[in-house]
Amino acid sequence: MINILMIISLVLAGYAILSFVLPYKTKWYVKVGWSLFFLAISQKFTYYYYVGGHMFNPQLPETTLIIWETLFNIILVLVPLLVVKDVLFWVVKFVNKATHSNIPWPLTEAKNRWLLMIFSVAAAISGTHYALTVPTVNHVQITVDRLPAEFDGYRIVQMADLHVGQLLKRPWLEAVIDTANELDADAVVLVGDMIEGPESELASEVKAYGLLKSKDGVFGVTGNHEWHHGAAPWVKFFEENGVQMLENKHHVITRGDAQLVIAGTTDRSAVRYGAHGPDLKMALDGAPDAATVLLAHQPTGARQLQGVDLQLSGHTHGGLYALMQPLVAYFNDGFVSGLYQVNATTQLYVSRGTGLWTGMALRVMCPSEITEITLKASPFTMMKEQ
Repeated sequence: MINILMIISLVLAGYAILSFVLPYKTKWYVKVGWSLFFLAISQKFTYYYYVGGHMFNPQLPETTLIIWETLFNIILVLVPLLVVKDVLFWVVKFVNKATHSNIPWPLTEAKNRWLLMIFSVAAAISGTHYALTVPTVNHVQITVDRLPAEFDGYRIVQMADLHVGQLLKRPWLEAVIDTANELDADAVVLVGDMIEGPESELASEVKAYGLLKSKDGVFGVTGNHEWHHGAAPWVKFFEENGVQMLENKHHVITRGDAQLVIAGTTDRSAVRYGAHGPDLKMALDGAPDAATVLLAHQPTGARQLQGVDLQLSGHTHGGLYALMQPLVAYFNDGFVSGLYQVNATTQLYVSRGTGLWTGMALRVMCPSEITEITLKASPFTMMKEQ
């Protein structure tokens, strides 16, 4: 994995050098200096791995991590801008040639190109800052056709991708939990990647998860990062701290004779670690034929669901940055954030994420969120009940 990230980072730096540095008419040592700058900041993961001891959970001071994240984010913001710049350049050139026009290209002037760098630095600084702040609440209303009238208005607080570890620590987590508890929800769900480190080292830092409250319980599933850091002790830890882990399991909530099923599946990455992967059939074994909300960390595979009314997922972090969203969507079955109708009977809500892992701490036009989902019964169901 580290080799793949090193190569990708070098490719990003190479593109920045080819598209931004080399075209400038300036002294050779200035170009060499800028080239070395991009190559150096692209090696964040190499530094994390060899100096911090871990690619996902580097044991480095918080200030060091923030500096590295901010510098690396300059490349993450700049390269998509350069791609757009280069595509538009060739479009303008083609149009001029095909129509014998002379449409001016403003970025031929060096001073205009520097605006891209100024924006990238500013966005990297602000994007890193917003990635580390406590998110606001995003209120979402979702109509579920099979939802009984007794559950009309049922509120679920969803949190995803908190990645509590070296960068996002206990004070941040406690502030997030205070915000969630103030919503006084019917249920709280944690859809994976709650931690960034092994349970043996991080347990005291994440003990605050036990403070989460709701009327019907707190439910969770593993994400890929739980598996990276040892899922079994983490599942036990969360169970001992009041989180009912729905690893290919379900829980039935009742209101009188009406029922709502909250089910969960193990993350797809479990298979890589020799464990049983996501199994919807196992998760719903013995469940009543009722409206079903499924917790699954990754949105991939949602289109194939049967017997599920609503899937709640995370994993994508909302794409991190508006210009990166198409790429993130491509690797997640076309899903990146928000509400989707994935098939005739199933909807999917993908959270932009509540936190971010140390490695992609960036938020540009893609704010993090604590999601309050209000389930609404269909008008037809409400009419039948009356």
